[in-house]
Amino acid sequence: MLKHDPVEDTPEFRAIADELEKKILARIGPNRGMGYCHLYWSTKREILEADYGIRWRSPAIMNPRVKFD
Repeated sequence: MLKHDPVEDTPEFRAIADELEKKILARIGPNRGMGYCHLYWSTKREILEADYGIRWRSPAIMNPRVKFD
C-alpha cells in the first residue's frame, strides 16, 4: 500500500480539491504519458504552496523506494 501525505485528509485540503484539480489541468493539460505524474505532482505542490499556503509531499517523496513513471 502506498503512503500519501496526511494533509490530503484534512478538511482544508478536501475543501479545495476540485478547484486545485482544475488549476493543475489548466496549467499542464491532460495526461500525456510516461513521466506525467512527476509534472502533475510538481505543479500540484507549487499551486498548493502559492495559492493556499499548504505544504504537500508527493507520492514519490512519501514512497522513496517506489519507481513512478
